[in-house]
Amino acid sequence: MSIRKSIQSIAALGCTIALLATGSAMSAESFTPRLAEQRLPPIGKEGRTDEQEKMLASRPDYNIYKTLAHHPALYARWSPLGQYLLNGSTLPARDREIVILRMGWLCQAPYEWSQHARIAKADAKMTDAEVHAIAEGSSSKNWTEFERVLINMVDELRYDTKISDKTWNALRAKYSLEQTIDAMYTASQYQLVSMALNSLGVQLDPILADRMPTDLPLPAVATIPKSARLTVPRVKPVPLDKLTPELREMVAPRIRDGKLPNLYGTLINHPKFYGPRASFGSYIQRESLVPPKTRELLIMRTAWLIRAEYEWSHHIPLSKEAGLTDAEIARITQGAAAKEWSEEYKAVLQAADELRRETFISNATWKTLAKFYTPQQMIEIVYTVGGYAMTGVAINSLGIQVEEGYQRMPQ
Repeated sequence: MSIRKSIQSIAALGCTIALLATGSAMSAESFTPRLAEQRLPPIGKEGRTDEQEKMLASRPDYNIYKTLAHHPALYARWSPLGQYLLNGSTLPARDREIVILRMGWLCQAPYEWSQHARIAKADAKMTDAEVHAIAEGSSSKNWTEFERVLINMVDELRYDTKISDKTWNALRAKYSLEQTIDAMYTASQYQLVSMALNSLGVQLDPILADRMPTDLPLPAVATIPKSARLTVPRVKPVPLDKLTPELREMVAPRIRDGKLPNLYGTLINHPKFYGPRASFGSYIQRESLVPPKTRELLIMRTAWLIRAEYEWSHHIPLSKEAGLTDAEIARITQGAAAKEWSEEYKAVLQAADELRRETFISNATWKTLAKFYTPQQMIEIVYTVGGYAMTGVAINSLGIQVEEGYQRMPQ
């Protein structure tokens, strides 16, 4: 056994012992090796469609953009959210990059790490030692007390899929509500990005000099969290009659029978963020190229894996509209292990599990999915899981409660 594997084994054992003591839902299993070749090749300069040409004209010549150019329509609806969180949020650059790099490390996303190590040093003036310390975690001596809070927040969102009371209170002691929401969404947005980069096999650009540390134990993979979910909201939904005309117009598409669901009433507390998030969410829920039944299987399985009851409850009627029976909805909790699923739907559920576990769709699952779905649909499968994981951790962390009349999640 190599020295690195020995260290990883010892670290994994330590994680297991710690988790037994704390009740956390991390696992001692390790990561699948990341791809050395792209599953979808970057779009070259020759033969681009008008949409691809428009998308790439103002972007740096990076593999991430040339890969996502396989699906310009999805990119157009997701990019405003990404641009807000990267360039327009309320977070200081240093805080933002600590959050992004910590998530990149936990997800073992080499491309994300390399790009943001570059950005952290350029925009936030972080040193090589500080970047390395992000992988070490909150115990590193490099951090202020609040920076330890940020790192712990990312760990909690990745593994427990919600921010703990202690961390929430520490965030709110320094941050405004808007900053707290931005920090939370920055972490979960870059979990989604990790899923896409890893699963599409995006390779490092020649200009990227930084690499993920190889002298540290690997982080744990993620499983289903065990901690209790919040039973009262941390952030109260804004009643419809308290919204300004401008804000009411923003939420108008979500009003049903004169009522605004708690999810949207809560997120409108941060109006600048609400619009970009809503545009992306609307695309993957209503305009996606993925067949409705596949979409709902991905969403419901993700909700189950991260224990996001609000997400689960609200998608039961949508799942039935998409053609899922009551028996199939109940069977989602068993995942791909249930023998009744077809080969296609076993692979769909397995993809959701693998993206939760290690932000990567395995070769076997990818190969099976490719029998049923186009490259654009494959990208959307990743973005559906990542997008609803993002919504789910917000639901859990903000304490968004299920309204009366909705079926609850099985225990």
